[in-house]
Amino acid sequence: MKRLLLLLVTLLPFHATFAADDAGFTPLFNGKDFTSWRFTGLKEGDPAPVNWKVEGGLIHLTGGGKPNLVTEREYGDFEMRFEWRALKDKYNSGFYIRTGKNTGSNQLNLAKGAEGALVGGKLEGAKAVPQLQKPAGEWNTWRVLVKGDKASFWCNDKLAWEGTGLKPDKGHIGFQAEGAALEFRNLRLREIK
Repeated sequence: MKRLLLLLVTLLPFHATFAADDAGFTPLFNGKDFTSWRFTGLKEGDPAPVNWKVEGGLIHLTGGGKPNLVTEREYGDFEMRFEWRALKDKYNSGFYIRTGKNTGSNQLNLAKGAEGALVGGKLEGAKAVPQLQKPAGEWNTWRVLVKGDKASFWCNDKLAWEGTGLKPDKGHIGFQAEGAALEFRNLRLREIK
């Protein structure tokens, strides 16, 4: 009985990571591979990039300036939750919302000192919130709600900002490779109809 209880306690966090929760969130990453995702700039038959890997239920980005990782699908209104951590004190990356097929627009910055600022788009009210980030090696929790032309951003359970003027009406979700080692986990999405 004790062994069964120990096994259940051990497996529960893994199951919770990839199962839909009560609020309607579903996993956007299966913890095993890049199903439902693609790499920008690669053609069919190109080898997988060496700077992106899946190990231990995490997405590992070892660095490199390309390619970026984006969803195959486009999304309109949604709420996204995920966790990330930098592996070194100096880091740079980005989280794309409603971006184009090859990324480049609507990036919430993941660069040291500029976390949360919008790059490559217009969103009145968006701003950098480095004071809300945890130090390298610790997991940060980001939550982004996108509805119509509005976006709201929470960092580590604190509302960081609310912005207006987001365009276009739909686009891809993604992560940027920008020369730094980062890890991502618990990618969950709730589409808003």
